[in-house]
Amino acid sequence: MHRPTRRQVLELAVAAGVGAGTSFADAPSVAAPPRTPTGALPPPTIESFVAKVRELQAEFRSRVAEWVRDDRLVRPDGHVYAVDVAQLMACFADSGDRDGYERLRGQALGRLVVEDRSDPFTRGFVVWRRKPGGDDKAPPDASGTTEALRLARAMWRGAAAFAAPGDRELALTILRGYARHATVDHGVWMVRNYFGFGTRSFASNSFLVDYDPDFVQRAAAEAGDAELADLARKSYALVRGAVTPAGLLYDLVQPELKTMYPLLAEKVVTFSPNDVVQLSNAATVALTVTAGAPDVALRVLEFAVPRLRAGVAPLCMYHYGRTGEPVNDTAPGINEWSTLVRLACQLSDRAAAGALLHEAVAAWDYYLDHTPAAEADAFVASEALASMSALLALVPE
Repeated sequence: MHRPTRRQVLELAVAAGVGAGTSFADAPSVAAPPRTPTGALPPPTIESFVAKVRELQAEFRSRVAEWVRDDRLVRPDGHVYAVDVAQLMACFADSGDRDGYERLRGQALGRLVVEDRSDPFTRGFVVWRRKPGGDDKAPPDASGTTEALRLARAMWRGAAAFAAPGDRELALTILRGYARHATVDHGVWMVRNYFGFGTRSFASNSFLVDYDPDFVQRAAAEAGDAELADLARKSYALVRGAVTPAGLLYDLVQPELKTMYPLLAEKVVTFSPNDVVQLSNAATVALTVTAGAPDVALRVLEFAVPRLRAGVAPLCMYHYGRTGEPVNDTAPGINEWSTLVRLACQLSDRAAAGALLHEAVAAWDYYLDHTPAAEADAFVASEALASMSALLALVPE
């Protein structure tokens, strides 16, 4: 369906990548419209975007429901990714679409959540991807910690949305499996990125997107689980230690680097290669600490919003962690704008949300106009839908 868009007369979009540093690093890239200066415009308000966002939300939901109904979540590499399934489950919970949620829930429990009675250690681990049509009895290659958090969070939402307390218990089982990825290495606590089922060994590093202290703390409080509460506390401390001098968040945790730089102690534990921070990763991590470490989340938002103004160094996809300078002129794409809008909403910063929506709504609109409806892109759609839900939650019906 063709719909008029504000930016149809502008030049073709530049390519923009999906932020990732963990097992969903191969998430597909999407195009975004070029930015236009906002300095001469009055500050936009979120109310001015509500009607358009509701329209876009309905079209995104329609597409997503069709993809799920027709089993079209396989990425070009031939796999279905747990992060796609989990994030769409959360979207269905938000929209009250029980049929869509149950379809994906069945896939998740049947193929992604490990429940092998002969191997209790891996109970609740979440497989990062599966190939449709493969042998379900064959061992998976590796777990995924980001995937576990997203799936547990989706089931927690589903339990509330559909009065399904069993899904709350399943979420706790997944969180306890996630907790078994935690360790102390060279004196540094972290949650290891994955567990290799073939080698029976864990990764030696971790990514900051492998943590969600706010959700773990909320689940711990509601379940009265002291071990999960301790996990949340340590996760907050790790994220706080990853703040860059410019106010962004480093991407990686690599404790073994301490053996090469013993005199630098903690300064090399969290880092990004060549000091290059991906904006989408920083915003994604900030989203996980808006309740328990709002100062950390606010620094990321305060880094981004002033760079939308004319005459200020532009906001880009990559910045140096120490100085905040752009690495190159690659503009943010749909996922960056989506995560930043959600961050502003979670921090209840309506002015920042309004400023960011000027870009995000154009990116969402452009995506729908320029991407064939049959071309499934679950990660992008779920990120956009999560941000739309967060925005509309701030606006009375």
